[in-house]
Amino acid sequence: MVGQGAAGRGPAQEAVAAALERAAAVAHLNAFITLDAEGAGAEAARHDRRGGGARRWCLAVKDNVHVAGLPNTAGTPGLAGFVPAADAPVVAALRAAGAIVLGKTNMHELALGVTSGNPTFGAVGNGADPALFAGGSSGGTAAAVASGIVDAGLGTDTGGSVGIPAALNGIYGLRPSAGRYPSAGVTPLSVTRDTPGPMARTLERLTVLDSFVTGRSPVGRSLTRSSLTGRTGAALPSDRALRLGLPRHVFTEDLETPVRVAWEAAVERLGTARARWVPVDTGHLVEFDARVGMHLVLGEFAAAFDRYLAGHRIGRSTAEVVGAAADPAVAELLTAAALPTGPAYPGPAALRGAVVERRAMQAAYAELFAASGVDAILCPTVPVCARPLHRHEESLRLNGRDVPTFPTLIRNTSPSATAGMPSVTVPLPVDGSAPVGLQLVGPRGGDRELLAVAARIDALLRPGEAGEAGP
Repeated sequence: MVGQGAAGRGPAQEAVAAALERAAAVAHLNAFITLDAEGAGAEAARHDRRGGGARRWCLAVKDNVHVAGLPNTAGTPGLAGFVPAADAPVVAALRAAGAIVLGKTNMHELALGVTSGNPTFGAVGNGADPALFAGGSSGGTAAAVASGIVDAGLGTDTGGSVGIPAALNGIYGLRPSAGRYPSAGVTPLSVTRDTPGPMARTLERLTVLDSFVTGRSPVGRSLTRSSLTGRTGAALPSDRALRLGLPRHVFTEDLETPVRVAWEAAVERLGTARARWVPVDTGHLVEFDARVGMHLVLGEFAAAFDRYLAGHRIGRSTAEVVGAAADPAVAELLTAAALPTGPAYPGPAALRGAVVERRAMQAAYAELFAASGVDAILCPTVPVCARPLHRHEESLRLNGRDVPTFPTLIRNTSPSATAGMPSVTVPLPVDGSAPVGLQLVGPRGGDRELLAVAARIDALLRPGEAGEAGP
């Protein structure tokens, strides 16, 4: 066989062996709930025997996205015995493009949190610094990508669960427009707000992943390892000056010092590199989110989860799964506010009102983009850096005061997620601090254009840097 490596292994087997070796070296990150060494190795061997191993690459999948034959716990004890028979469509699309699933990644329980401090499967360490939390809820995927275990990762996002861990681990992440990626085979929180989303160590790689899922590839559907890890050939906007929205309200306020320093440096750098900053009013978007965001999640959860459990014949009720939750904060919130029997359950009228308000919110975003003519609205993805493990699940210090962890970390990501807008997180250059992310939000449905804008911004922030070589 051409290209065999150590012990007669072909290229796909070499890729899987290298990934497993790296996973063992950084096992302290606790990135995986299920590491499928045997299954990934067998799949790689099959591809090598058929002569297609050179096109294969390793993928980590969040443990609330179905992979055939692997447990899908969603990070909660009540689903620990559930093994899906089929891949989620988004996983199937990536497998068709060459992915070998290495395993299912750790996460915040039921995707309802921002630290990935999971009491059942352990806290996830940050890929940039294992003493820090990885962010969430897709923390295990972010850590697996950032630490170099896998070529790419798949998470899910309801209010920032891709962007937040991507930013805190120093990698790239995409939350696609609502409905752009298939959501079947994903353990639900909110059918309106949930979406799968990819993560990668380069923007080129992220763009390729998006192409594979959507079938809109600038380089065709075939995949080689060089195309996954190198330039995509995607068309960029013309060489005109970028018009970048600079929020006047909330998104750029009350930032932790390292985040503020990195953000201000990026603003200055882009402003001197043929980018025009356009101040935009965003306070009303935050107000919309405060009225709409959690009402959608809490109002939609029970019905969506009932359908999910019944459709997959899991044999447990929503109340039983929630009752078995190991995270007291998750259990308390869902019991009190997401089950119809709970005292704080919003009820059908509140949910209908939230749906109507969301349409108005989407119209407000569309009007903002149309009136300002901006290519994207920029802000820090998260106003703080990652904090030490096990110490900041409920609160953290920000500018001399204690603030609640969850609303602080989702502050900048939740409004666009509620409205179903696409967002891309790009790591900012930092000087000795923990990673800091830059969020770009674009018009709904403009995902490819937003990725192209992100590519220009990334190049301006890192002049002279080449795309990452293969892992």
